[in-house]
Amino acid sequence: FMAHALLSPGESNSGKLVTLVRQNARILSEKENSDLIIIDGPPGIGCPVIASVSGVDVGLVVTEPTMSGIHDLKRALQLIKHFNVTPLVCVNMYDINKDNTDKILGFCEENSIKVVGRIPFNPKVTEAMVNGKTIVEYAPESDVAKEIENIWKSCEASF
Repeated sequence: FMAHALLSPGESNSGKLVTLVRQNARILSEKENSDLIIIDGPPGIGCPVIASVSGVDVGLVVTEPTMSGIHDLKRALQLIKHFNVTPLVCVNMYDINKDNTDKILGFCEENSIKVVGRIPFNPKVTEAMVNGKTIVEYAPESDVAKEIENIWKSCEASF
């Protein structure tokens, strides 16, 4: 099952909307006897992110090896720490800038933050999106799909 909100192009997200979707997700999970709710939060550190992070056990921050990605990662991790959430990090397209990836990995190591995966750049991801599929559906044997599956297993071990 999935609890979600449908926003029109240009319509903004809000903390109130995220809270409402989370309440609906909790109701659905109780009906289905599920004790796992996954929240796909927005980027940044605004009200919708705060509403996504508050009260959760684990937060996976997906970053990219760019200067802005490193900056946003650090801000997101500060927010997660503020809410006493266990942080996990994944580096998307880790191979586009090895120096910045090394900075991210070093920062995580210095701060005892578990890196659950490094997803390589692969043009098949764009092909999958153009075809309206996830990379796992479109190219299940690709290096990206296999890494995503490994990341999931690593995340599961943290629940």
